[in-house]
Amino acid sequence: MAFIWVDELWGSIYEKYPPGLIEFGCMVFTQVVGFWIPGTIYLGIDLLFPNFSNRHKIQSERRQPSRAQIVHCIKHVGLNEIVGLSIQLALRTAFGFQYSVFRVERQLPGLWTVVSDIVYGSLAGEFVFYYIHRAFHHPLVYTKVHKQHHQFTAPISFAGQYAHPVEHIFANLVPVIVPLALRGANLVSATIFVLYEIWQAAADHSGYDFVKLPPTKFHDLHHEKFRVYFGTIGLMDWLHGTDKVGWDKPKKAKVDDE
Repeated sequence: MAFIWVDELWGSIYEKYPPGLIEFGCMVFTQVVGFWIPGTIYLGIDLLFPNFSNRHKIQSERRQPSRAQIVHCIKHVGLNEIVGLSIQLALRTAFGFQYSVFRVERQLPGLWTVVSDIVYGSLAGEFVFYYIHRAFHHPLVYTKVHKQHHQFTAPISFAGQYAHPVEHIFANLVPVIVPLALRGANLVSATIFVLYEIWQAAADHSGYDFVKLPPTKFHDLHHEKFRVYFGTIGLMDWLHGTDKVGWDKPKKAKVDDE
């Protein structure tokens, strides 16, 4: 029954609106449902239940950001969102909303299509994000771009999108959108994937030890130590050995007992 209702709703949207407008609406939906609502819930726990929050934060209370820093973070993220959505809206308006980077079809995708698109997006996104993120840690780039994001050594949920505009485009958007766009993924599959990825950004930066999927402690450690866990799911860090603190330090030579 629920599937029939969803199918009818999707059919109505497909018949009434052009592809570009449908895609734009889906992206707004992912931001609101995947980032702003979870981010507000996590922040509500921070502010309304401080004792519970202090017990479950991975880092100590003294390292948590001040209210002024939290307000500044939310304002900055909101401005990034408004600018980003305005640019998207302007570009789509210029083309009459007739084009989408994803496949917009009347028939909802089957389970296999959704699963394969999500698996592909996760693996490709991990590969792209890892190398872009490591590049942002290069000394020539870090101070000009990525340092802004690392102002939160003990992150909060909204810090997931607290970034320099260059980083927001290349680290937050490109790894999530471009691989699936090049694949020609179905818009519904892409929406589900983007929704998860954006929620993951909020969860990763929440700082809470009870968030196990994704495992928050890895990215929280990245904010604390900087030079560890550059990826999103841990695969590329495992392959490159960057999943351990001190991987970039010279190893002490073993003393010969003889």
